[in-house]
Amino acid sequence: MKRLLTTTTLFVSALCALGNVAPHGTWGIVSLCCAHLRAEARHGSEMVTQAIMGTPVKVIGAENEWYNIETPEGYKAWIHPQSLSIKSSEEMELWRGSTRYIYTAMQGYIYEKAQRKSMPISDMVMGCIVEATGKNLRGFIEVKMPDGRIGYVHNKEVQQLDKWANQQPDMARLEHEARMMMGTTYLWGGMSVKGADCSGYSKLLYFSQGIILLRDASQQATTGEKIDYTNVCNLRRGDLLFFANDKGRINHVAIYIDKGMYIHSSGRVKVNSMLPDNALYNPQAVVAAQRIITAIDTDGIVPVRHHKWYF
Repeated sequence: MKRLLTTTTLFVSALCALGNVAPHGTWGIVSLCCAHLRAEARHGSEMVTQAIMGTPVKVIGAENEWYNIETPEGYKAWIHPQSLSIKSSEEMELWRGSTRYIYTAMQGYIYEKAQRKSMPISDMVMGCIVEATGKNLRGFIEVKMPDGRIGYVHNKEVQQLDKWANQQPDMARLEHEARMMMGTTYLWGGMSVKGADCSGYSKLLYFSQGIILLRDASQQATTGEKIDYTNVCNLRRGDLLFFANDKGRINHVAIYIDKGMYIHSSGRVKVNSMLPDNALYNPQAVVAAQRIITAIDTDGIVPVRHHKWYF
């Protein structure tokens, strides 16, 4: 019997190594606050993006214990199993129908007990999603993380997911959250308030408004309503501004604020201006502008409430 079990285990592992199956199902939910997704199935590979706790993903293969996954916007990368909780189709259906909370503060913790002096059991960033157990205690909500751990989060730092997802996007709120990240270090592949690259920054801020964008600046530039950027009077708060390298390829994105000013992650999160007479002028020229808010539910701009992986 022991030899049979060992043979079966090796057989399953061999199948996984082929990159065609996942051992327990075809779905997963990110179980760490900020999981690193890599270009190849190894720790030393480039981090191409991140996914935050509660992000549903599709497992499309496995290799050397790593999972090849697809994110809700269609991005494909490799994730270590310690960052992912594998779910069956039935378990995913239960998760989609459960009462869940989304973390709306910038950063914080899930605690072991219903008090801030308690030991943290996980860090949290804006956008993390956890399940509710139905218990509330002294201003804290008991929650279950994707890997089954139970803890407590302050009720003022979360919103019920279905109510949050049905709110209308608010560009004033988006600007406020964008400014709350002022000075945050640029991180290649980063997509959280702890560190983000330019397109990760715009993506996470639109996710805070319940909108899923494509991952990269060159992809985001193909979505939305095209705007004439040559006159700043045509631009509105929340419009995405795009910049190109010396070969003309779009490689940077910023979020327009007002009066020629925009905010972006470039070295750090900071504000610059399109206008030469402004002290914050950036000589790098804008080459395109796209409006997201008027193009919701078009290709590459999907409300969380309409994404079948979430609801």
